[in-house]
Amino acid sequence: MILKWISATLVLVCGLAGVCLESVAAEKTQPEPAAPDITDLRTQTEKYEAQLYELGAFPVSKLTRPYFNNGRPGEVYANKGRRVDVHGWLPPDRVRKGSYLTESEKKRYEIPKAALPFQRYLSLIDVETYQQTKDPLLHSIIQFAFEELRERKVKSPSPGAILSVYQPSQEWDHYFLWQLKSEALSGPDVARLYQRYRVPLLLRCLSLPEKGQENYTRFLEQISSDKGLHGGYRFEAYKQLYEWDQEQYRSGYQAFLIKQTEQTPDVLDRCFMNEALLKLGGEDCFAVVRRGLIADPIYDVRVSILRDLKELDLTHRFLDPIQVLAEEKAKECRRVWFFGNGPGMDVGETEMYHLLKGLLSASSKRDLPEETVQKIQHARATLEAKKQERRDASGLRGLGR
Repeated sequence: MILKWISATLVLVCGLAGVCLESVAAEKTQPEPAAPDITDLRTQTEKYEAQLYELGAFPVSKLTRPYFNNGRPGEVYANKGRRVDVHGWLPPDRVRKGSYLTESEKKRYEIPKAALPFQRYLSLIDVETYQQTKDPLLHSIIQFAFEELRERKVKSPSPGAILSVYQPSQEWDHYFLWQLKSEALSGPDVARLYQRYRVPLLLRCLSLPEKGQENYTRFLEQISSDKGLHGGYRFEAYKQLYEWDQEQYRSGYQAFLIKQTEQTPDVLDRCFMNEALLKLGGEDCFAVVRRGLIADPIYDVRVSILRDLKELDLTHRFLDPIQVLAEEKAKECRRVWFFGNGPGMDVGETEMYHLLKGLLSASSKRDLPEETVQKIQHARATLEAKKQERRDASGLRGLGR
């Protein structure tokens, strides 16, 4: 029996080895992947260039009039330093409205071009191919097609027709959203399109229910409770329900915000959800916002909270996390939107210094308990001490502006 088992095992091993050797041999005899056909690449480039001309764009390389290049030949800049061209092509609206071309050039290239039919713009929005190739010319085509739809106010043949070419993409989602919002879709339109396309981006277009729209209200309830969607999309549905009937939906809305705000990935969603918590009020809601002030990983969310505190006159309820910010002991964070500190900054001052100083100054004018007043004074003293530390570190102690 043992000899039979050994014999069978050897047969199996030898068989597998033979298969492996055959596979290796086959791999060795397989031809190397062919290099891209230069002719095909040239043909694709010519096709994309023809589409760009069709849209009314124009290549910077063919401009004969001088243009401001900000020290970068081949690139076109506006007076304020913002780049105008996209991958070496002027956008159609710039070509139409600007003075980049001579009159004879406009005549030669039949500029301004007439607007294209909606379906033609749609055929040019090939996001799927772009995601595969990252071709810069195709990038320009897609961007210009979206911009022309908006600039020319080209009417969609049916609500949400743009979704027939939709592909999820961080780069292009906001362009699709532009188009969807320009159509002013009704709530029932959004619900119907969502059932058809299952595109969560549509949920950014939700609106308040109206009397008699029971099916749409049920749709909002389904979306608000759909755990397969991230918190930001559910928030879009919940806030409509809450505005529709605050008494009926308040407890569910509050429980949702308390649980989901810190977990929601989108920065803007967290900004708006923190604002909603502040407006709902109560210690349970405030506790989430206090944590966000010192722990949210995005600086812009913290700044948004501080601005909401000022607008809603709630600074005095958040002095403990403000003290942590003043001491610069909050968790590290990063910016998403950078606008710079702007003018008017003395040495040692930062944007956060000015935000907190303004908040504390405004709050100190209220009639507050003595303990709260002392906290405000302590936070203000901390701000000034930290400012002085930065001045000392810069070697400019005692120097004013």
